[in-house]
This record gives sequence, structure tokens and C-alpha cells, in this order.
Amino acid sequence: MNVLKFGLVAIGVILCLFLFGGPNMESTVQEQEAFRDGSSLGLAVSFTGFVMFAGIGLILLFFVVQLITNPKRTVMSIVGLIVALLLYFVMSMMGTSDTNETLQLLDPVDQGTIASTSAGLWTVIIGIVVGLAVVVLGPFMGRFRK
Repeated sequence: MNVLKFGLVAIGVILCLFLFGGPNMESTVQEQEAFRDGSSLGLAVSFTGFVMFAGIGLILLFFVVQLITNPKRTVMSIVGLIVALLLYFVMSMMGTSDTNETLQLLDPVDQGTIASTSAGLWTVIIGIVVGLAVVVLGPFMGRFRK
């Protein structure tokens, strides 16, 4: 497994080095288009896609194995993910009062992008606060039950 990990990291680093050698924003449009259509960017994007799909596959495999070996905790983990997803949807439907002007964005983006990002941030913040509350209050709750 270590050989596989180091091999994947080495391939990723080498492909990233190809990207560093590419044109920057001060290059001509022809150079940028040639790089975009070239093999080095294609290899890097393909490798990134492979790593992402392999990661998703391993996560799903992990859930299946855990569901077989430890079903109670796995079901609770899946319930937690569903709760986080529902919280995200609720926050997304609530929307946000932020706009391109209030955020002082240099490049304007769609209002849906702002609402989606805001919902994601609020979901993460609520998750962190709840997690910290569980860590801090957990020992006290055990004592109150007795």
C-alpha cells in the first residue's frame, strides 16, 4: 500500500510540475490555447479525475465494509451525513443577503453561487459548533446520566 501511495503522489507531483511550466496570464492567447489543448494539462486533469473517482469508490467501499462489520455506528454516520445535507438544503433555500457589491467581489458571480457558498459555510460552521459542544459537554452529560 505504501508503494501505491508514494507512486500516486509522485505521479501527481510530476504532472503538477508540467502545469507550473505552462503559460501565465501575461502570455499570448495562442500560447494559452495551445497549453489548454496540450497533453500536459490533459494528463493532469485526467489524473485528478482518476484520483477523485478512486477516492469516491474507496469511500463507498469503506461504507459497505463498515456497514457489514459495524452496522450501528455506520448507520449513525450515514444519518449524520443526511442531517448535514438537509441542513445545507435548508440554508440554501433560506438564501443570503450577500451580493456582489456587499462582498466587494472584483469579478461578479451569479447570485446562486453566492447563496450556495453561504449555505455551505453556514453548514460547516454549525457542524463545528455542534462538534465542539459535544466535546465540551460530553463528559458532563455522562455524569448527569448517573
